[in-house]
Amino acid sequence: MTNKHEAMVDYMTQCAEVADLFFNFSTAVNGDTVIAPIASDYVVQEYIDKSALKWYDFSIIQFQPLSTEPNDDTNTTVIFDVETVMQWIIDQEDAENYPDFGDKCEIQEISVLQDMPTTAGIDQQGAKYMFSCRVEYLERK
Repeated sequence: MTNKHEAMVDYMTQCAEVADLFFNFSTAVNGDTVIAPIASDYVVQEYIDKSALKWYDFSIIQFQPLSTEPNDDTNTTVIFDVETVMQWIIDQEDAENYPDFGDKCEIQEISVLQDMPTTAGIDQQGAKYMFSCRVEYLERK
């Protein structure tokens, strides 16, 4: 059985906008990116031949600096930078460049499930931005 979590880490390391990549946990240091799985191997539909359509849902979390100064473009620049990671995933779908889930899995699609990152928290050092994605794949037995 292929470790889909490792496959996702390998996949996201291809993104030039991601420097310090963590899986599931990290420090809240500006510049860190985290892959946080939401659901792995979620069965959408099972077929007679025992194959199944499945989802691997995950969030990308990025810690970035923030500004509370008026007329400062830091916050618009940072959210744009997070959106470039979202766009990278969309571009990978367009190019059919998918994570490697092994020989028994055929990736159908990778998609970003929202059109803008969510501000998931702030403190004095920075902000936490996140967005959710889905890998839809057919797994054969």
